[in-house]
Amino acid sequence: MENESILNIRNDLHSSHFWADVFWRRRKNHANRDDPEIQFIFDNNPTAILEIGTAYGRVLNKITIENEKQIEKAQLFGIEVCKHCKKYFQAYSKENLLLENCDVFFDDFLKNNNMYQRQFDVIVLPMNTFPSLPISMLKEFFSAVRRQLNPNGLFIFSTYKPKATDNKFNSKNLKGDYSGELLIEPGNDIIASEHYLFPAVKKDYGMQAITYSSYNRLTREYELEEREIYRNTRNFINPDKLKEIIKDNDFHIKFIDTTSHSAVYCLQ
Repeated sequence: MENESILNIRNDLHSSHFWADVFWRRRKNHANRDDPEIQFIFDNNPTAILEIGTAYGRVLNKITIENEKQIEKAQLFGIEVCKHCKKYFQAYSKENLLLENCDVFFDDFLKNNNMYQRQFDVIVLPMNTFPSLPISMLKEFFSAVRRQLNPNGLFIFSTYKPKATDNKFNSKNLKGDYSGELLIEPGNDIIASEHYLFPAVKKDYGMQAITYSSYNRLTREYELEEREIYRNTRNFINPDKLKEIIKDNDFHIKFIDTTSHSAVYCLQ
């Protein structure tokens, strides 16, 4: 807008109150989303499972349902960096009562050095969240996972498959570089958002895609109450480079599953 400059652009979308509100209002669209990571979580009869990026609890609820099918039940945990998601997790738990047996911590996984005073048999980072991690943070991230993972534990994460990434973010395929949403909840204000996706640029590790988003909170009379602009960066690492990064961070690949819309990496 006319009164805005580059100084108005923020880089903390995933810890903001706007993100919590937006992600919650998308829950019906996400309700039938496939989560291919879950099928591997219970392979070795884990006793303690941690999900990174719990948000309001959609994936963790799926894990609780699978946990109920096991002879020996695991203890389930979650961690979410966005503290504004807590109220939505509480609301979602009232609709999905198995979540009330989970211990969810609203804090930064990288900064919580002694979480729960324990280690986990399985740590999972679902929903293709991995590309949202800055390249400069990967060493610290893998170190935090090792710290919280049992010696024989399994770390599971998903990322975009190279062909899917190219089709979605390559400049020659980027037909819809501008989009928007109108997110409405009964009895609440309105969130209108606009998204500008720039074509991915080549990096030595793969590709990087940048999106600029404006989130506008409106009254029911469509008067502007609040507005924020965010810059969101995703890094798509090519498989050979990713294997190198995994090895350099003292993990080895147990297997990679590419039968779904994502590439699921299972590490030890």
